[in-house]
Amino acid sequence: MSNLEEIIIQNSPVKEAKLYGPSKKAMENPTNGITIVNPAAANVIKDCATIAYKYLPHYVFGLYANPFSILYKKVDLDQIKDFVDRAGKDIVTFQLLCLVLEKGAKQVVVPSMQISEDDPYGDYSSGGTVTQLHDNIYILSKLFGVI
Repeated sequence: MSNLEEIIIQNSPVKEAKLYGPSKKAMENPTNGITIVNPAAANVIKDCATIAYKYLPHYVFGLYANPFSILYKKVDLDQIKDFVDRAGKDIVTFQLLCLVLEKGAKQVVVPSMQISEDDPYGDYSSGGTVTQLHDNIYILSKLFGVI
């Protein structure tokens, strides 16, 4: 199963998207297919490839004129849940989540619960509130046509 980053890359027509696979290979084995004269060069290649691999989805997503129409119905709920979960653990994925949410901010209204200011229990009311995690899953599901 592909993750959201791979779906972003796979559906992009920009030539830089084709660097995703090679950057992963260079990240995992920076000396593959080349002769290293200076051993430090392998570390530079590995670090550059790692950055390219991690941030290429951000770059490609940013180039989409209307990413949600292009990626509509190409992502499922499990992929969205996985993405939001990983965003809570990894800064690079979190940054991509922020970019996606920012680009789709005006397209989705999140249902929320109104709590009276007279309610001394506020957020502890029996109805509860939608957490940010669920808000993000809901927003992404709407943007990508899952719900």
